[in-house]
Amino acid sequence: MRDLLGFVRVKIFDRAGGFLRGFPSSYIASSARLKGKRSISIGSAVVIGPGVHINAVSTEGIRLNSRVTIDERAILRASGVVRNLGIGITVGSRTAIGAFNFIHGGGGVTIGSDCLLGPYVSVFSEDHRFEDVNVPVREQGEVRSRVYIGDDVWIGAGSVILSGVRIGSHTVVAAGSVVTRDLESNTIYGGNPAKQIRRRER
Repeated sequence: MRDLLGFVRVKIFDRAGGFLRGFPSSYIASSARLKGKRSISIGSAVVIGPGVHINAVSTEGIRLNSRVTIDERAILRASGVVRNLGIGITVGSRTAIGAFNFIHGGGGVTIGSDCLLGPYVSVFSEDHRFEDVNVPVREQGEVRSRVYIGDDVWIGAGSVILSGVRIGSHTVVAAGSVVTRDLESNTIYGGNPAKQIRRRER
């Protein structure tokens, strides 16, 4: 009973945190950091856990649809550098972003509804140019390519999704995979680079 009351108390404080930050229908932990609030759109019943860092400064901002949950210490960053604003991030309804996720929306990231991203998942939509060996990589600029993740996708813990990738709906990505190319719908993938393991049965 004591643990239950403690849980309820945390939820009350988080709801108050959402209200005080201008998102009255959400639950935002006091230690969460939100930058670029004018570029953040948060739907109803969104839960943002402790230590989460959201930086929405970008051309399209960050949109969290209803009932999205973001677990502790996850980072959603819409831009890499101020000199070249990124595009942004959209997360569909009822999708769960796992603990310690890193989602970079420089080239644009769209995640569908009902997705599960395990802990330590990374999603990148921007790469560094590196063609000229006479110029430091950090000075050669960026290449951007949007990432699309369909509905009802489960991405296992520690997986890495690279820029330009499309993942079809109802697909499963095994833990620790590195996704370098498009993945079909209704399919299970795993490995580095991720390869088809088998189709999912209807």
